[in-house]
Amino acid sequence: MLSAILHGKKTGSGLAGRQFKIGETQGAEDLLTATIFERISYLPNNTFQEVIKKLFDDKEDIGNLQNIEYWPKWMNKNRFIEPDVVLTGTNGKNIIIEAKRYDNTQQQYAIQLANEIMSYYDSTGLSNPILLAIGGMDSYDKKRVEKIKKEIKNILIQNSFNREFTLYCISWKKLYQILESSIHQSEIFLQRILSDIREAYIWHGVRYKSIQWLKSLKRNDIIHISIPIKIRIEKKWIELKKMNISKTHFPSFLGE
Repeated sequence: MLSAILHGKKTGSGLAGRQFKIGETQGAEDLLTATIFERISYLPNNTFQEVIKKLFDDKEDIGNLQNIEYWPKWMNKNRFIEPDVVLTGTNGKNIIIEAKRYDNTQQQYAIQLANEIMSYYDSTGLSNPILLAIGGMDSYDKKRVEKIKKEIKNILIQNSFNREFTLYCISWKKLYQILESSIHQSEIFLQRILSDIREAYIWHGVRYKSIQWLKSLKRNDIIHISIPIKIRIEKKWIELKKMNISKTHFPSFLGE
């Protein structure tokens, strides 16, 4: 379906009749999320595990990917809560993914993330989920992540909900860089997966590489060799031929 969307064939995709321009596709945010994680689910087990380890700095392990679910409907206080994606590993651990469209704009909110944690416990009966927020943060440094984590905990306490969870926040750009560094094999099908992901980023106007400023470019000295060129110009004089000029006398109007 990705190729059809990229080439404007939107019939049957849920996007028919909508005019999108590159960089103005926030209405298709769910399409971006589904496209990326569908491709991630195609990765071989060893590559998938490498991606997970890099995502969580070797602190988390869910084994191989056993199941992937998009927009599950969980109940919380008589209303449905829909996280974007849930990854279930062979060791029973779950990763709840909440994705937002922009990398450097605050779109992730503690109340939504807290509701997803509470509905996860209420609906699945499982414990200690890994909550992965992708995009939607004005900063991804440790201080900012701890701040939103504290806000989530306060909301849980206000709802008398004292349960464990682990929070990670990464940018879309960071996710791509992890995928790129993990898909280093030369197999064509892996490179095609990465190419699909890159094309989806481009279509949605999501940056997957850092901006490279002119001052950050490495200086390259150009080695040149001066080759002397000797030009010899010869001027040949052509002997003028003798011309016979005849003189004709015209009468003067001055009376001469």
